[in-house]
Amino acid sequence: WELVAKKRLEVADARDEQFEKLMALRVQIAANAGFKDYREFKHISKGRFDYQPDDCFKFHEAVETLVMPLYNQLLSERRESMQLNALRPWDTGVDPLGRAPLKPFTEVDDMVTRTKNIFNHVDDELAGGFQIMRDQNLLDLANRKGKAPGGYQSSLPEARLPFIFMNAVGVHGDVQTLLHEGGHAFHVFESAALPWTMQREVGMEFAEVASMAMELLAAPYLAERDGGFYSDEEAARARGEHLERSLLFWPYMAVVDGFQHWAYTHPQAAAQPAECDAAWLDLWLRFHPHLDWSGFEDYVATGWHNKLHLYHVPFYYVEYGMAQPGAVQVLSRIHIRRCRR
Repeated sequence: WELVAKKRLEVADARDEQFEKLMALRVQIAANAGFKDYREFKHISKGRFDYQPDDCFKFHEAVETLVMPLYNQLLSERRESMQLNALRPWDTGVDPLGRAPLKPFTEVDDMVTRTKNIFNHVDDELAGGFQIMRDQNLLDLANRKGKAPGGYQSSLPEARLPFIFMNAVGVHGDVQTLLHEGGHAFHVFESAALPWTMQREVGMEFAEVASMAMELLAAPYLAERDGGFYSDEEAARARGEHLERSLLFWPYMAVVDGFQHWAYTHPQAAAQPAECDAAWLDLWLRFHPHLDWSGFEDYVATGWHNKLHLYHVPFYYVEYGMAQPGAVQVLSRIHIRRCRR
């Protein structure tokens, strides 16, 4: 963790310079289009007609009021489990009980087979769509030398079929990625019959609902007894870690989104690296108050350097925060239906 932190600080000046140039361009874009600032321009250009910046701030406040108490409780429990006086930032990235990482598979074909078993439990129609992808070679999953990094689902507009790309190496994150991208793929199958191209393009506020919901819907079937990957104990651990990460995401989302609102309504200040660091630090400490950053104050203040969305896709991040409660709502509705039966 320290090696990564120090390496990022070595390139901090270059990151600041790059952001300053992008800010100047974006301010000019908004002025050319006749808007008072880039935030106003971006909200309109992204089609955010049903909510405004003030609604984003209300979302942040809801996270602070409703999520933060449980977030703080989880961190307190982690600190006690690890028998520490204070949590350092690297303490949140390890298993608190010292257990080895989960190892769900060694061969990608085995991962695909077990994932299909999980989809069989969730829904026959969805499992049938995944089988179509297997049969038509629409899965490029295994890591190999020279392959581009990352993972994503991309639709093939003319064929009206989904395609999944990722770099599986045998870790639990690979399982989560395939389930996640599978949700996107099933969304493509479901919308394929719509006649117009624009109908098949999903708004970003909703795009991640299907993928995040699929992770939750698949979670009960991760155990080997259901054709999945793990012992019952390991499956319970995987589900718990997933729910914890989902909860811990909302405070981080509020920091990233809040920083963008500040930057593009204070463009002169945002052109000064020290001002950016101060604004980020203020937001960070508001939503992450229980971590001890002693000795790494510069790193946490420049943490905004690590978020590519700030550079590459401005004002795209609150959508993840919106999609997460949407996914939870899908799960809750499924449980309600099952209880009524």
